[in-house]
Amino acid sequence: MAVVVIHQNESINTALARFQRQVMKEGIISDVLAHRWYISKSEVKRFKRMAIRRLRKRRRRRLRKKPQVKVNLKPKIL
Repeated sequence: MAVVVIHQNESINTALARFQRQVMKEGIISDVLAHRWYISKSEVKRFKRMAIRRLRKRRRRRLRKKPQVKVNLKPKIL
């Protein structure tokens, strides 16, 4: 559970920001959203397949962006 102690002379905005960071760090929001609705097993499988597709697509894009090595075929003149 996220608990934030407000320090002396601390504004409510900074305390609220610290609380939000703590909640995000503990994963409370994602847990609440995950349990918000009932998700059938077939939907879970579909979401996993979509996530794998996104990951593969992202990896393919990264591989395409790698710089190519240029080979100098001209002989060196001494």
